[in-house]
Amino acid sequence: MPIAIQNESRAPQPAETREVDARLSAFCSPDWPDPFHGVSYASQVWQADPSDVEAIHQEARARLRTMVARAAQGGATGRILLMLGEAGTGKTHLLRAFRNELHAGNRGYVGYMQMTAFRDDPSRYVLANLIESLDRPYDEGRSHDSGLTRLSQALARSAGTDAFDRLREAGTDAFEVVRELADRIAMNPRFATIDYDLVQAILLLQAAGARVKAILLRYLRCEDLSPRDREDLGGIVPRVYASASQWMLQRLGELIGAVEGVPLVICVDQLEDMFDEAEAPAQFRRVLATLCDLTSRLPTSVVVISCLEDFFDEVKQHLTQPITRRVTPAPGPVELPSACDREQVVALIGRRLAMLDRSAGIAPVEADPTYPIPDELIRRLIGLGARDVLDEVRRYREACIAAGRLVSPSSIDRAGVASEAAHELDRQIAAIEQAWDEARSGSQVVPTDETELAAILADAIGLCEAEMGERVHIEAGASGRFVEVERQETVNGDMDAIDRRLVAICNKAAQGGALTRQISELIGRADGLPSVVLRSSAFPASAKSPVTGQLASLAEQRGGHAVVEDSEWRAMMAMGRFRAEHDNDPTFDAWLIRTRPLTGLSAIRAALGLD
Repeated sequence: MPIAIQNESRAPQPAETREVDARLSAFCSPDWPDPFHGVSYASQVWQADPSDVEAIHQEARARLRTMVARAAQGGATGRILLMLGEAGTGKTHLLRAFRNELHAGNRGYVGYMQMTAFRDDPSRYVLANLIESLDRPYDEGRSHDSGLTRLSQALARSAGTDAFDRLREAGTDAFEVVRELADRIAMNPRFATIDYDLVQAILLLQAAGARVKAILLRYLRCEDLSPRDREDLGGIVPRVYASASQWMLQRLGELIGAVEGVPLVICVDQLEDMFDEAEAPAQFRRVLATLCDLTSRLPTSVVVISCLEDFFDEVKQHLTQPITRRVTPAPGPVELPSACDREQVVALIGRRLAMLDRSAGIAPVEADPTYPIPDELIRRLIGLGARDVLDEVRRYREACIAAGRLVSPSSIDRAGVASEAAHELDRQIAAIEQAWDEARSGSQVVPTDETELAAILADAIGLCEAEMGERVHIEAGASGRFVEVERQETVNGDMDAIDRRLVAICNKAAQGGALTRQISELIGRADGLPSVVLRSSAFPASAKSPVTGQLASLAEQRGGHAVVEDSEWRAMMAMGRFRAEHDNDPTFDAWLIRTRPLTGLSAIRAALGLD
């Protein structure tokens, strides 16, 4: 018999009964987000995945860990691992989990890229995406510092115990301090083969303001610089010759290995999506040749290539024997199994039900992780792929929501129209995600004027409402370098939960008290509201700095602070144009809610108080 949601009990219920009813109500309610979509997107790779199931793809995880450990020890060449699987086997999900596992354990620097936007030069595309990856938070669970910031801090400390503080406080003497520290580093045998200009550029990130930091990122992408830009970098000359991108990839990997003793890991995903059919063999060969060349030059490198098994079978005949031997060394590619056993099905469902319960303010119950899903449905899911398991549970929940109660799994046609509709929605969302990846990756110059940045931030915050569902209303308005933010949330049918805060762009230098005065102005203007400081470059690190005390005080008043990396500014800038182009797409709102391209940014979450 179907289990109806009980709302009519008049007598007080035991706590256990109330908890069961609450879990059942959340499952059958449309008010809570869908946790059962089975697709991972590029915009989510930088965030840890609470729904990851370690038991799925154990062989691939073990091979990846072994390769990274061996690459850290060096050797004659780097390593390449080819992962093959059917659509829906969880290739992107696995790369996301692998990236965050490595960073949480400080065992590597990972560059992730989907080849959907690739058009011309493979090495330039790989380099641009590596810099984009390194400009993301290295490990959000511990810190919002980007990978580049972390590398810069480690490099500075290798120059001596005083080096890091000296760089942060250098001010107008930054170039002199950078050169002195670079000279120290060059005398260390550990850095004997590391490029001197690259050392200077990475060190300068610690002392750079917003404008210089933007120029440094262009230098790292091997883009040309104007005479003024070169002067702002202390005379460093950009490398823009034909093979410059490949050179920079190698030198960055060498620097990472010398500084932290860990490998550079390049994860190349969705290789099958980048080609015109007629040009597929030649393009595929060029991309793999570029990746093989990198591992030949950089022993402390690991390249992980993920693509559909059928696609690889079609194009592998066009590869040269040396490339084939490098890409498929013994014991051969990892083939990702598509069928889940009962333990994996239970884990997949249980993790996502726990997310649903937490969204509804309910404590998950480990002793009964799959409640309220009937065992009849779980038995039916054994042997399906991970994505199909989640699709079936999603269809079942939608049927329960429509009925307002649990329904019998046998009443749902396993191969019905609803299932095809769900797959079609996934395909349409994936197409928008691909277009977003291209839009976000396009060349954009981030302004340095604080008023312009505040306007970009206000526009982006205003667009976040669509990502958070109908229960949330957001307003944001810029005034100079300040942004007033109001977030209202529906609670029990009433729009009565209101969060107001004042956000300020504070990009002045810490030296001379300019940054301190900016924060003081924010606090005075906020008049008791939570205050948030956003900045395009690093905050002072010294515990004795007045700024450090100010930020601690803001945190006590429910405010906060964050560094807005160049990649985040570019994402905010791209979204306005992207929305104008795609807003009429009926799938666009579903894409926003599922992928959260803006509210996934650390700066936006700080501004909205979402963390």
